[in-house]
Amino acid sequence: MSLDPRRYDVRELRRLAGTGDGAETASRERRRRPDGNQAERAARSAAFRELVQRQRGLGEAGGERPYLRTIPAGADAEREIADWLGYLVDAGGHLRSRDALSYYADIGWITPAVAAALKRRLPGFAAPRNDRPFTPADHRISLVSVVRIVSCTTEDQ
Repeated sequence: MSLDPRRYDVRELRRLAGTGDGAETASRERRRRPDGNQAERAARSAAFRELVQRQRGLGEAGGERPYLRTIPAGADAEREIADWLGYLVDAGGHLRSRDALSYYADIGWITPAVAAALKRRLPGFAAPRNDRPFTPADHRISLVSVVRIVSCTTEDQ
């Protein structure tokens, strides 16, 4: 099953694409950053290409929410989970990471049970001295991480 934009909330797609709520927000953003930050655009583009490619391999369940219903077993899944949680804690610290996992459960990327299980793992990661609020780019990385973990589930079957 390929990525079907009609199955997603338009506001979420705009937020993930970094365009906000429309052309006016995008125009304001371009005025703030005249160069458009080429590195961020390239990373965003690569992340979405990976997302689409991985979702094609997920079959019928790939487009249904929540994307991550259970924590898969296996070394690949554990590595992806550790990388993702490490990134979250590194960027935002423990408290913001817990809030982000709750948010991902609220919007249907993961189930509340998965969020609770992942929150229990957070204390195992060292928090940085200078944490910061999450950016839209951080949330895009999280979505790609969720799809990577889901794809570990389908690869093991």
